[in-house]
Amino acid sequence: MVGSDYWPQEEGYIVEGAPVMMCVSGGTITEMACVYLSGTTAGQVTVTTNAAWGDSIGVALRAVSGAGKMVPVAFAGVVKLLADATLALGQQVCNQAAGGNKIIDTPTSANIKLGDNGSAYVLGIALQAAADDEDEILVLLGRW
Repeated sequence: MVGSDYWPQEEGYIVEGAPVMMCVSGGTITEMACVYLSGTTAGQVTVTTNAAWGDSIGVALRAVSGAGKMVPVAFAGVVKLLADATLALGQQVCNQAAGGNKIIDTPTSANIKLGDNGSAYVLGIALQAAADDEDEILVLLGRW
C-alpha cells in the first residue's frame, strides 16, 4: 500500500539543536533507519540497524556503507518516520521487526524497557496519527 505524508514540507530530521551524536556504524545503515547500541569502538558508541522488535533507541540521519563509518544519530528531537500500521496520535512507538525502518505501537507498558524490565524500548511518541501502512508521520524521539 502507498501511504500518505502528513508533513510534506519537511523530510528527515525536523528539529535543530536536539541531541545528535556521531556514532560508529557496525555495518551498512540506511538514512532514517532505526538503530540500536551494539558496542563501543575505540571510545566511540557503535550503532547497527535494529536486530529485533523494540530494540532501537535512535534514528540514523545519514546512510553509510559498511562498518566503521561515522553516522549522525538523533536520540531526541522530531523526525519523520514510516508507520508499519495504523497509529494513534500520542501513541508510544518502537521499531518494527528486525531489519525494518518502520515504527509500530508498543502494545502494553509491560513491553517497554524501563531500566532492565520488559522487552521493548520506546523510540518516541507519534505526533500525528497514521491511517495506514507506509504513512509518513512525525515522531518525537525520546523516552517519555
